[in-house]
Amino acid sequence: MRISLRAIFLLYLFFTQTNAQNPPQLAIDSVNGNGNGAELLNVNPPTDCSLLSPCRYGDRLYFTTVVPTKTGQITRIYSTVGNDAAQPLPINPKEDQLSIANMVFNTAATRIYYTLSREPKPGNAAHSELWYCDKTFDGKWGKSERLSGQINLPGTSAKEPAIGFDFKLRKEVLFFASDRPGGKGGYDIWYSPIEPDGRFGEPVNFPFNSSANDGAPHFFTQQQILFYSSNSLAGLGGYDIYQAERSENGEWLSTQNLQQINTPFDEGYFFYHPQSQTTYFCSNRPNGKCKGDISPCTDYSIYSANMGGSLVLNIINEKDSTALLGCNIELEDTSTGQFEQTILKSASNTLQMPIHADKRYRLIVSKEGFFPVFMEMQTTVSNCFKTLTQKVVLKPMR
Repeated sequence: MRISLRAIFLLYLFFTQTNAQNPPQLAIDSVNGNGNGAELLNVNPPTDCSLLSPCRYGDRLYFTTVVPTKTGQITRIYSTVGNDAAQPLPINPKEDQLSIANMVFNTAATRIYYTLSREPKPGNAAHSELWYCDKTFDGKWGKSERLSGQINLPGTSAKEPAIGFDFKLRKEVLFFASDRPGGKGGYDIWYSPIEPDGRFGEPVNFPFNSSANDGAPHFFTQQQILFYSSNSLAGLGGYDIYQAERSENGEWLSTQNLQQINTPFDEGYFFYHPQSQTTYFCSNRPNGKCKGDISPCTDYSIYSANMGGSLVLNIINEKDSTALLGCNIELEDTSTGQFEQTILKSASNTLQMPIHADKRYRLIVSKEGFFPVFMEMQTTVSNCFKTLTQKVVLKPMR
């Protein structure tokens, strides 16, 4: 006689009591793999050109867009809420030879940082600098100011700012990309502590920079994780998004390729909005506006993804600690009673299952001839982007 997984579970509840009051906390770290699960974002831009550097504050999304001119192209910063038409920011330069891009807020939202660059003269290389603008008493943005020579080193470029609070330093920190001396090649990511009096400390080069181009940093303060983009050969193709985590003593660990959203095309300008649990990034992957599925798009678009997570299971036999294949796995959302995923007779003992934040799950793992295993678990936003590997041990009935 065959007994269903549901019947086994009911029997289990009759004879045992699960720890539902204080379920273990699970990490969440991914969307549905290899670029899937991301949606093309319609932000009603002023042109059909590239969209870059998404940054969200509250319900308003800020982004950089390319704007054609009589002599070429420049970049401007726009913002929008929902499906409203995008509006230019007052800080946009009036000069056609001056481009502005990569706007970010400081942690108190009282200052914005951005990249400013002037169209190069014939025979000269492009040059970019970091500027900032403080909010005035009436809520408007004041005069634009150039950052000090400590950041804008003469003869080099500084661009793509990001701001976060460093728990170890107990200071706000400016992250940026630069080709200044002392790097590992191309553009590197640097960080500079911001002192209480507003001065910027000596920029420090990150240990994980590559000999390729590394840039577009984004710091997730809550978990002290730095996201960035690189075109190093270690990626899936073109520019990929990576994440670098810190150890408890503040040291930077080895980086991880964010394969959940990377593709063989370019991905960059990662931005995570914790309040809505929404991830934004840019890519030139083919989409509905760009025909074909092999060649990259001419322009970049903004994508959004609901950063869920993945539970990695490693199922083994208690008797001899060997890999256990052919298992049945069910993942139930206990708030709705719906089974989000069911795997029958698994082909591997290592499985990755998508999960989402702020949910209670019940995991059931069974195999004929073994006692089933039941687990109650709770996902939390505070553990975003950290991968969990859960070992599941099944005990033979004989």
